[in-house]
Order: sequence, then structure tokens, then C-alpha cells
Amino acid sequence: MLKLINGFRPQILVVEKTFFFNNRNSSLLNVLVDEIRAIGRRKGIRVVSFAPSTMKKIICGNGHASKKEVARMVVAKYPELKVYLTQDRAWKEEFHQNMFDAVGLGMIITKYNKYGKTKDCD
Repeated sequence: MLKLINGFRPQILVVEKTFFFNNRNSSLLNVLVDEIRAIGRRKGIRVVSFAPSTMKKIICGNGHASKKEVARMVVAKYPELKVYLTQDRAWKEEFHQNMFDAVGLGMIITKYNKYGKTKDCD
């Protein structure tokens, strides 16, 4: 992550909020996200979070949209990503659906930052 931060020098780091569940994988994910946020702050980067439902509401107009719906909306904005909509392996589909979520978060923060609203996020 430090290599990415040093190479791209971002001003804002946006992460999806995680939710606490009582299983090992969720706990590890929460630790990882907390560490990513801490690294960003130590590097002087503004860290912003959105709940998954907020991202879906902003991108799709529906807070309960599926990952496929988010992917279609992202592709509508960035047609060059269309090649990643359908995959031949389940693991590839899951990976790319997460990628579309990340791009969606980037779309939101770009919009919010353009209008000076990032102070309202998180």
C-alpha cells in the first residue's frame, strides 16, 4: 500500500465501511480496513468511508442494488470496463464485482469532492 501511496500521491482515500459479524473472516477484514485507514491518515491523506448501501444508492438509485447492477452502472460510465462484466470462472466474477464496487466508490468521491462535500462523508 505504501508503494501505491508514494507512487500516486492521493489526496483522498475512500474505503467501504465494514460491518461487524461474529466470524473470523469478518474480524480479519475489519482489522485490515482499520490498518489501511490508519496508514492513510499517517501519510496525511483524507480518509472517507461509505456504507455499501450508500454507494449503491448513489450509483444505482437503489440502496439494495445487486453487485451486477452496480457493475452495469459503472460500465455505463466507463464502457472500456465492459469486458469484465461476464467471466468464465466464479472467482473472476467475484474479483471483478469487487473491482466495480471500488470504481463506484471512486465515482462517488470524485462527485463529492467536485462539489466540496467530502467533509460530509464518513
